[in-house]
Amino acid sequence: MDSTGEIIVAEHVAAPPKPGASFWNRLDEWLERAGERLNPILVKEARQALKSRQFLVTFTLLLICGWGWSLFGVALLMPSVYYAPNGPFMLVGYFTILNIPLLLIVPFSAYRSLAGEREDGTYELLSITALSSRQIVTGKLGSAVLQMLVYYSALSPCIAFTYLLRGVDIVTILLMLSYTFFASLLLSAIGLLVATVTHFRHVQMLLSVLLLLGLVFVTVMWCSWMGVIIGEGAAIPYDDVDFWVGHLAGLMGHASYMVLFVLTAAAQLSFASDNRSTRLRVVMVVQQLLITGWFLYVWLRIEENEVLFFPLALSGIHWMIMGALMTGELAELSPRVKRRLPQSFLGRAFLTWFNPGSGTGYLFASINLAAATIAILATAAFSSLTGFSGAPHNERLYLFGALVWGYVVFYLGVGRLLVLLLRRYLYFGLLLPFLLHLLLAIFGAGLPVFLQAWIMGFANFDTYTELQATNWFWTLIEAADGNIMSTPAVPLLVVGGALGMVLIHLVLVAREVEQVRQEEPERVKRDQQELHPEKHPPERKPTSPFDD
Repeated sequence: MDSTGEIIVAEHVAAPPKPGASFWNRLDEWLERAGERLNPILVKEARQALKSRQFLVTFTLLLICGWGWSLFGVALLMPSVYYAPNGPFMLVGYFTILNIPLLLIVPFSAYRSLAGEREDGTYELLSITALSSRQIVTGKLGSAVLQMLVYYSALSPCIAFTYLLRGVDIVTILLMLSYTFFASLLLSAIGLLVATVTHFRHVQMLLSVLLLLGLVFVTVMWCSWMGVIIGEGAAIPYDDVDFWVGHLAGLMGHASYMVLFVLTAAAQLSFASDNRSTRLRVVMVVQQLLITGWFLYVWLRIEENEVLFFPLALSGIHWMIMGALMTGELAELSPRVKRRLPQSFLGRAFLTWFNPGSGTGYLFASINLAAATIAILATAAFSSLTGFSGAPHNERLYLFGALVWGYVVFYLGVGRLLVLLLRRYLYFGLLLPFLLHLLLAIFGAGLPVFLQAWIMGFANFDTYTELQATNWFWTLIEAADGNIMSTPAVPLLVVGGALGMVLIHLVLVAREVEQVRQEEPERVKRDQQELHPEKHPPERKPTSPFDD
């Protein structure tokens, strides 16, 4: 980066290796060529982070604490350290020391790195370079990964020392290291996402405090969990297939949320009329497929009746959160983005719901939740017809699934109506709609309880009545227990209200659906042909009357 803040990408390319060169010379030249292709933001952030006072202090304290715990821990274990398996005791101490920079310092530093760019006005300089917003976010995330690796290298000899003390196996050590790395990576992505939520300085200060408190809480809970797993010698079933299948499911879920957070942060940094939504909605659908597929696998594996209630509940939570964010989107698209919209009938019928907009987002969430619910209920019905031993009680499951869909669609619909009303007077991003939906869900569950206690008295406080129709929490518990049919008006009100909301928003979404593809101007075609002649060959002209 030069004095004006512009990113300078080196144009020097290393010469190909000479014939007969040694292995190390070829490796050095390959590394030099690979370095030239690195993300410039990664290079800039790595240099700044590794030279910063924060990194110097953290790294020094990490070394001092690791050295001190080595001496102090061994002194506490004397003389049993010579013959007793004391590896778990020392390993808990080392992991506690390592977790603080990985789960607290690195994610908060990633947050401050991006938030500082926006506060100091240097992000505008980055945005006018050839770098995309996704490259900026991934570059800062790569810098966080580099810091993690440096912290790992500092304590790796100490952690290896615990294996020599006996009492802990190498697989457990590697698993704990992997868990911590992936947790730190996810928290860093969340930190980058929080940095892009708002432009207002006072709101950013509040979010920074909340993020710091959340990171402290996660660090304390993570250290406690690792202390229980390692310190008490909990048996880990390495020879169990389901244990590793669970890890595969966890890795797939972790990867999906990593992609979602990175793409969301990049979308928030992009210009307002860009297509911020299509990639995000594709990831949301993939996450829904993961939830449904893995829980169906668990259900078929253990044949427990109650397992199918969990994917219905998780699907409802997933689309409630995603829908709360999508209903705050703007439907304005630039002409360049409109040139990539679907133009065929089938494309517009199935892909229009992936376009930005609060209306398409609302219907996208409603349709996907309905599809997931129908798939799960159809599986349950088929299992009952075939006599599957794990077939659930279909009446309870059907009512539970219908109520989950009804509550999510109803609350998202009411929230979107309020968002549309507020947009007439205020300009806001995704944070305010999300908080609005959160308050709706809280008041929808809490107010009926106080209303019933006020009308009927506290003597009948625990009796479920029709007054609890908007209380999604209590109603879903009654449906799962099979008691909801004592108040048959409640399911009718919930599903009927959801269908009414869908009809209202089908009318309101017409403006967003009417956006059609724009043809590329001739000037743009000529420019693209000059820049990329291999992708845009010149139009072939007929040379004879017999040519097409």
